[in-house]
Amino acid sequence: MNNCTACTRATSARLLSLTLVFLLTTGCASILKGTTQAIPVNSDPDGADILVDGNLVGTTPSDVEFKRKRDHLVVIEKKNYQSKSVAVVKDVGGAVWGNILAGGLIGWGVDAATGAQYNLTPKTIHVRLEPLGEGSSVADSGQDSSIAIKKLNDLDQMLDDKQISDEEYTRARIALLKEYFPDMVPDTDEVDGDVETTNGSDTNETDTDDSNTETPDQ
Repeated sequence: MNNCTACTRATSARLLSLTLVFLLTTGCASILKGTTQAIPVNSDPDGADILVDGNLVGTTPSDVEFKRKRDHLVVIEKKNYQSKSVAVVKDVGGAVWGNILAGGLIGWGVDAATGAQYNLTPKTIHVRLEPLGEGSSVADSGQDSSIAIKKLNDLDQMLDDKQISDEEYTRARIALLKEYFPDMVPDTDEVDGDVETTNGSDTNETDTDDSNTETPDQ
């Protein structure tokens, strides 16, 4: 009887310890990282308008605060120049990616109310705006970025509305990231251990030039 009581107490103590560790680590995400992330946005030439999700937030150069819990579409535009779009995408750390790629399919649900567990990619945005020639269109060339962000945000809404499970959400999000931002999905050997990385490299700067598709960290 005494042995059973001791085992019960030991099991309860272990469960309590694990619960406390979980609460402390998830809570620390909100405290240490916060619910927003500042990203420097620059353009050449400067003085361009910065629109985030359709809202004017300032002009280049500026440090723009982005909510970590969602994906964003940044449009940089200036009169007499072609507009440029950049996708700002939420990502998880290497340790979580390791669990996901190992088949756990859990990781995007932690601290979901605030989004504090996410890092946003790219960490820096710099675009070169091309002058409009005579007869040129001012239309933005970043159509793929716009489509990708819409699909990712629609997926978030489906999860919020409980139309899909966390596992279904994770599978669908990984598929979209592989389709539009393949560099953000690391290989299994890139996420061994607890090294936090968003794309397998230490640089997270988007410098867009003449390419037709603006994607983060490429």
